[in-house]
Amino acid sequence: MKNDILYKSKSSILFFLIFLLFTGCNLKQNSIDIDSYAILFKAKEFTENKKLDTIFIEEPNVNRSFNSNSIFYTTKPFLFEEYAKNKWINLPSSMIYNQLIDSFNTSRVFANVISRDSKIEHRYKLKSEIIKLYHSFEEEKSYAVLKVKFDLIEDKKIVKSFTYDKKVLCKSNNPYGFVESINKGFEESINDLLSNISKI
Repeated sequence: MKNDILYKSKSSILFFLIFLLFTGCNLKQNSIDIDSYAILFKAKEFTENKKLDTIFIEEPNVNRSFNSNSIFYTTKPFLFEEYAKNKWINLPSSMIYNQLIDSFNTSRVFANVISRDSKIEHRYKLKSEIIKLYHSFEEEKSYAVLKVKFDLIEDKKIVKSFTYDKKVLCKSNNPYGFVESINKGFEESINDLLSNISKI
């Protein structure tokens, strides 16, 4: 009798463990694979003009609507949706900030590029504002929409403002095509910005 009860309880436990194993496997297969994308752009080196003094790069002010890990797209005016399986690997403000610092260092327009610590003595400051950053679908095509404003400040006065309002055609109508085009838009804007600053 005891053996029968022991056998039944062992069978029940074994059945329960097998059930858990298959349920766990099943849940694992149903999990969503998420693709993570980065904002990456490169600057040219500008060596034809003399180097300017030290510049402090302020962290960009990204429109709150777009400063999240979500990648947004629109198929009709005023309606924005986010991709479920595609995300930014980090907040756009953080990625853009790192790329700006790298771009200004690469360009060699300024003798020194400083970030984070504004207490270090500097003559120039760059303020950045990202107003638009999304994927737009129009008929059969899609575009990376980017609007960015830069203020170059010298001795606490705005020397010049630069605004870039871009709509870059995507090679493919998917998140990867959008990321390629938004990076291209940033790269064109940064190189034009640095080219203009190098002539001041």
